[in-house]
Amino acid sequence: MRKQTITKKYLINSLRNHLAEHLYTPITVRKIAKYAKISTQPIYLQFSNMQNYKQAMIDDVLAEIHELSLNKEIKEDPLYLFWLNYYLFASQNRNLFFALFLNDIGCGHYLRDQSLALFLEAVAESEVFQTATCEDVEKLHNEGLVFFSGLILTYVRGENMQASEEFLQEIKDYVYRTLIDPMYIYREILPQYVIEAGF
Repeated sequence: MRKQTITKKYLINSLRNHLAEHLYTPITVRKIAKYAKISTQPIYLQFSNMQNYKQAMIDDVLAEIHELSLNKEIKEDPLYLFWLNYYLFASQNRNLFFALFLNDIGCGHYLRDQSLALFLEAVAESEVFQTATCEDVEKLHNEGLVFFSGLILTYVRGENMQASEEFLQEIKDYVYRTLIDPMYIYREILPQYVIEAGF
């Protein structure tokens, strides 16, 4: 009988599943190996250390996230779809989303930087972003990542999931306030001369 090949994808999926099932327990190679019913050797052969293992899993998750709207053929501006993809992923993977984006697994900087790289690709094709005056793309991404990560979990609560159309409108409203008219939120409470002065 041939020995089963332990693939990189199998190891990544084992880590993903372990994170989803054990949100608050520390992650170690030994624990993942036990969960996957293997020795630690295949993990070290594929990834050399735990940090590389976690980063490979993050790459896998982000690739999946940013293919979701393509698979659903949603016709919207790429800037909107970028954040909608996070919502679509979380609606099917709530615990994993929480573990990666709101819990601390020791890869926060890597996750943010990889997400930013994908964001730069998305906004390059965005008509909404082309007409905006925001110069600091990294700031826009990093603030959006924090905002939408938190907002997503108010939308996705167990079986009670709000419609993606509502979340898409939240994205559009956020982009409008952030890029197009930052003073919009204050229009009803500030005097017009203050708004026009740009304070």
